[in-house]
Amino acid sequence: MKSKRLKYRELSKKDISRLFEIYSNTEAMKYRESPVMITIDDANEMLIRDEEVKKKNYEFRFGIELITNSEMIGTVMYQPLSDKAIIGYSIDEKYWNNGYATEIVAFIVNYLKEKKFRQIDAWVKIENKASIRVLEKNNFSVISQTLYPNSVYCVLYL
Repeated sequence: MKSKRLKYRELSKKDISRLFEIYSNTEAMKYRESPVMITIDDANEMLIRDEEVKKKNYEFRFGIELITNSEMIGTVMYQPLSDKAIIGYSIDEKYWNNGYATEIVAFIVNYLKEKKFRQIDAWVKIENKASIRVLEKNNFSVISQTLYPNSVYCVLYL
């Protein structure tokens, strides 16, 4: 699966070191609910968990790599819930501010649209203004909510 500059693929054991680099970055991880990875074993456990939840059709995560050099720059995931899906994405900090997040969200929206989902949700930490802008550029609406006061709820109806 591809978009203009990126390729989306299954994760594998060969990704463990890159996953650790991405998910152990404290600056990037301050925008996520999951804890910062401390050891390389945390990345291996992530892969094991991803396989388990994929088998149960609970969550699907893909590696994202640059088409030009095959370097993995992050991950994108979705959780199917009937006719809607919740999405999430993480990008290595050194690739921020290059339009990759906007491209990734556009890709996952089209991917889920083809799978006949009718709604896509995203929860973003309130201080992650850049990610909120990315979602808005992809036609998501910010919806007022009080369930998670530290998060912004964004929705796209397909």
